[in-house]
Amino acid sequence: MKLVFIVYNISIEEDVQALLQRQGVRSFTQWPRLVGIGDMTGARLDNGVWPGANSAVAVAVADDRAAALMAAVRALRVGEGRREGIEAFQLNVEDTTLTP
Repeated sequence: MKLVFIVYNISIEEDVQALLQRQGVRSFTQWPRLVGIGDMTGARLDNGVWPGANSAVAVAVADDRAAALMAAVRALRVGEGRREGIEAFQLNVEDTTLTP
């Protein structure tokens, strides 16, 4: 099992939710408002000096589905996501209480 952690600008929320639907993702955990600084997008600290914020979703998927999900995020990153900011990280899940 893999965990795909996706961080993105809140302005592309609809695009990310559509991506998850197209990938057949029905379960995920979302952090609706995060702040931080990215190499390409700069600071998004949700204040008057550095406006904007990010969101994140964590998706636990079978190993064979992780590659397709990562590819979909990469495709979004080429378009709107490149300007607004989206990044995904794939991690191994060593153990879980999820039922198969």
